[in-house]
Parts: sequence; C-alpha cells; structure tokens
Amino acid sequence: MRNPNDRLEIGPVAFLVAGLMFMEFLDFSILPTAAPTIARSFHVLSAQVGICATAYMVAIVILIPISAWLADKYGVRIVLFNSIALFILASLFCSLSSNLIELTTMRILQGIGAASMVPVGRLILMRSVDKNEVIRVISYSVWPALAAPAVAPVLGGFLISHASWHWIFLVNIPIGFVALLVGAKIVPAIPGGKVDSLDWSGFYGCAISLGSLVFAAANLGAPRINIISTLALLVVGIGVGIPTILHFRKVVNPLIDVTVLKIQTFHLNSTSGLLFRVAQNTAPFVLPLLFQDKFGWSAERAGETLFFYMMGNLGFKVFTTPLMKKFSFKPLILLSTLLSIPLTLSLGLIHSSIPFIWIAVLLTITGGVRSIGMTLYNTITFADTDQEIISHANTLANMVQQLSTVIAVATAVIAINIGRLLAGTAHQFTFAFSFAVLALLISLRYVIALPSSAGEALRK
Repeated sequence: MRNPNDRLEIGPVAFLVAGLMFMEFLDFSILPTAAPTIARSFHVLSAQVGICATAYMVAIVILIPISAWLADKYGVRIVLFNSIALFILASLFCSLSSNLIELTTMRILQGIGAASMVPVGRLILMRSVDKNEVIRVISYSVWPALAAPAVAPVLGGFLISHASWHWIFLVNIPIGFVALLVGAKIVPAIPGGKVDSLDWSGFYGCAISLGSLVFAAANLGAPRINIISTLALLVVGIGVGIPTILHFRKVVNPLIDVTVLKIQTFHLNSTSGLLFRVAQNTAPFVLPLLFQDKFGWSAERAGETLFFYMMGNLGFKVFTTPLMKKFSFKPLILLSTLLSIPLTLSLGLIHSSIPFIWIAVLLTITGGVRSIGMTLYNTITFADTDQEIISHANTLANMVQQLSTVIAVATAVIAINIGRLLAGTAHQFTFAFSFAVLALLISLRYVIALPSSAGEALRK
C-alpha cells in the first residue's frame, strides 16, 4: 500500500493525526468544565448536560468499526477530509444551539465526524511505516491523549471566564481548517478499491452492544444512578455483545477480525493497557473536583494547577523514545506501573495545607510517569501485527482507547459516591484514586506474563 515517495511525509502526517486526536480528545474533555454554564443558559440542570458528552461518545464508539471499511472502499483522503469537514460544521452548529436537544443532536453529528477522523488518520500511518519506524510515529501521535485532558480544564475555564461557552466549540473551527489545508498537501494518496460487502449483522450487533454499554457507563457516572435502566443496558450490551463476538469468529469477512487478540502484544493493550488507561484517566477527571469541592478553589485556579500535570505529560515525552530504544518494553511497562501506584495513591491524600510547590512537583512527576506508560502501551500494540490485519487491529485499538475514558469517569464517580457513604466528604476522593490503584495492580498480571523479548521487532 505504501508509495516510496510518501516516506518523507510520514512525520508531518503523524503531526496532523496528532492534531486531529487533540481536537477530538479536547472536545470530549472540555464539556464538563462548561456544563454548569451551559445548563444556566438552557435553563436545565447541570447533570442533564451530561447527555451531550454521552451522545458524542456513543456516536464515536459505534461508528469506529466501519471507518476502516469506508477507507478501503472510498480511499483514505476522501474519508478523512469529509470527516474533518463534518466535525467543523457540527462544531459551528453546536455553538449556535439554543436548547439542549439541539446541542445533543449536533454533538452526535460531531461524533459521526470524529469516528472516522482519527482512526483513518492512524490507519494511514500504520499502513505507511515499517516496524522500525513505529516508535517514531507513535511518539508524534500519542501526545494528544496525554495533553488534552489536562489542557481542557485550563482552556475551558479561561473561555468561560473571559468569553462564553460557545467558544469551547468555535475553537475547533480554525484548527479544523488548518488540518484540511495541511492534509491536502501531505496526506498520501492511498486509493480505495474493490472490497467485500459490509458485515451488516456484525455492525448492528456491535452498535447495539457498544451503545448500550457506553450508556450504562454514563448512567453509572451520573450523580444519581438509575439502577433499573443501568442493569437493563448492561444486560442488552452483554447479551448482544457475546453473540456478536461469536459471529465475528465464524464469518469469512467479519466487520472486526477478533483473531488479532491472539497476538500477545496486541492482547496486552486490550487488557493491561485498558486498565492502565482507566487508572491514568482518573486523575484529569477527579483532580478538578478535588481542588474545587475539597480545597474550595475556583474553577480557573483548579485548571491552572492542572497545568503542572500537563507539563509532566509533555515534558517527559522527550525521554520515552530514548528509553524504548535502550531498554526492552516489559521492564519499562512494569516500572511505569509500579511507580504509578504510589504516585496515584498520593494524589488522593493531598490536602490544601500542603505547600503548593509540593503539589506542583507531585502533579508533574505523576503526569510524566503517565506519559511514559501510555506511550509504551500505544507503541507495543502493533509490534507483532501484520499489514494484512492492520485495519482490524487499528479499529480495536481505537475502541479500547475511547472506552477507557468512559470507564474511567464511570468508575471514578462510583468510587467517589462509595467514599462519601463510607468515609464522608473529607475522604471521598481518596476512594477514587484507590480504585485507580486497584486497576494498576490488576494490570500487572498480563505484563508479568509478557515475554522479555516482546516488542523487539520495533527496536531493531
């Protein structure tokens, strides 16, 4: 699939994909900061605005599986550019919404655009590089997942304080236009062609199952959990999901080839990698709540404090590539996980009487270790994946990445509620970080079982 003339464009394309990922992650992460302001504007409760975030995520998750098929059929350029254009248009309509129904509808439209935008961009990269280039490419494209959750509260607080909530969507428009202009010059022309018909049975089953599970996770993350509807959604999600997986194993041309999970390095990303991301995505969600509800800080000050967490995420990136080239993946993943355990627990123990400098140091180091660990998992994912199944592997990897954010928020809210019931409001956030520590401990199981030579194909 790769044209030798496109090799020098891989670096710029990787940065373009990184920019698209940043825009997508930022759009999801920034809404909670603006939720109270939007609620007042629409004369609804803040909790009701949560449907906008859920609808956005559901649209992304259920449509990711067909992104690779669309790219194979119509060509990556046309699918990528149309998805960016749709995201821009939907962002404009979000800013023009006058009620919650309009905003939710436009968020769904945004999700439809985002569902193909990032997966197709990553598919271009994975199809255009050799194994020995994966470390370099991933190092370019992983930073959005690290930076966006920390940038969102800062940017959201600034825009709401000095402009209006509409700007959290309008900011996407110039970024999107720049992406279109740059992409027109550097995205390699990988044409579409004759492909097998879409596995509609697999798509419907996948959409119903994933949609139900995401809504169930959103229900679990709500201030008040509706037990009956949540259980019903879980039953539908699991009840449809299991036959769908069996369907994927039986048909000749499945929507998703689940046999890629037999590859140990890829399976690691879907198990230990998922748990690691859930644990690490807890902090960007819980810390703003801790700073505001427990410390009594303003939203703007809480966002500014998270800047140090972002600094660690981005600052430590300079060490990841040299580390991966010098040391094997297994000891590095083990070390980053073991370091994350006490650091994550420490986040739940901080209080306002601690000098600010020590809070800043803790956030910087914790963000740095998070950066290294997530980069390691993102890189080793495709270590042993052949080009013939890269589309299916890329689809599953993107789904895992999206679901980890939803699960992190849901488990954090559950843990906070449990903590409030058992230990009172003074210690509720400690429970959230304790749940994150538990996820890190469980993630060690598959890492320990990993061969010491895992990922060596990337380091040659």
